[in-house]
Amino acid sequence: MSEQQIITPEVPENSQQKQEAKRKKEYEANRKALDELCLLYPEVFDGAKPKPLQIGIHEAIATDGKLSKTRIRRALNLYVRMRSYVAALTENAERITLGGAVTGKVSAEEASHALEKLTEIDRKRALKRPAAGKPKGPRKNARKPTPSGDRSQKTANTKSAIEPSAVAKPVEQADSGERMQNKLAALVNKRSN
Repeated sequence: MSEQQIITPEVPENSQQKQEAKRKKEYEANRKALDELCLLYPEVFDGAKPKPLQIGIHEAIATDGKLSKTRIRRALNLYVRMRSYVAALTENAERITLGGAVTGKVSAEEASHALEKLTEIDRKRALKRPAAGKPKGPRKNARKPTPSGDRSQKTANTKSAIEPSAVAKPVEQADSGERMQNKLAALVNKRSN
């Protein structure tokens, strides 16, 4: 039997970097378009407190003629995917038109779909951030194990080696220059031991 070579396609190392750069560039373009939309229609588009938009609002914006269809698509693409907008899609929440008038309400089906999206957004965010209970690295002040007999001797030597001038004054009494000098003196004494 002859040995067959397995050929694996070579993926350039920087292709992932290129994709990230492309995503970042698209996000920046979407962000600029959304900023324009917020400036043109501040009563409708509010990033801090978004309101559910009328279905087909993109057509109303296009007929207004202030933005190109590409800019509208980019802006709405970012706006309707914001967590705060998805959270605003609750059952019976009022949808607004381009003029700010109420045009309808969010249905139960739309609200349940929004809740699923919100759960997915939160799940993805939780995966990206580190867990709160886990340490991020080695502790700076972790004690190293010492032989049982040396513990009292080492503690006594350490206490006597620190000079009284190296002990920091309370923050109210010491200015920043004095505090820095005290810290340096303590560090020098600590290293010499």
